[in-house]
Amino acid sequence: MLGDKLDKIEEIRLRLERPIILKFNDGEKVIKSNVQTEEIISCLQAICENSIYTYQNQIANGFVTIKGGHRVGISGSGVMEDGKIININHVYSLNFRIARQVIGSGNKALKFILNLEENNIYNTLIVSIPGVRKNNNDKRYCKTNFKWNKRN
Repeated sequence: MLGDKLDKIEEIRLRLERPIILKFNDGEKVIKSNVQTEEIISCLQAICENSIYTYQNQIANGFVTIKGGHRVGISGSGVMEDGKIININHVYSLNFRIARQVIGSGNKALKFILNLEENNIYNTLIVSIPGVRKNNNDKRYCKTNFKWNKRN
């Protein structure tokens, strides 16, 4: 069905009473008609290794980081205490964001970040809309800077 596109998945969206959506960089694919509450709860339990309580702080932040650096966004009804979200009840969607490195994605920006004349890094704040791989660029800058300093 998906063939060679599996390694190009960027997101997997599970939403209550909605279709499962696979998001690719060039579009989306619907793979199941309706997600039921039991399926979302079962997935959340698997994500939390059958110990949701252990992951409560991450859940309260709206996402859980899983093996491989992937993140699972969690939507539901927030439970507030002293003006702070302490838990999420009635989870109605999970959004898996697949982490992957994109080689060369930040090369054009390096000249604005690395000060080669003074052998240091400019003070830099990277801001953009979601989905343009800021984290990949951050990792790339760190790797490049490490190699760059090793040579000097």
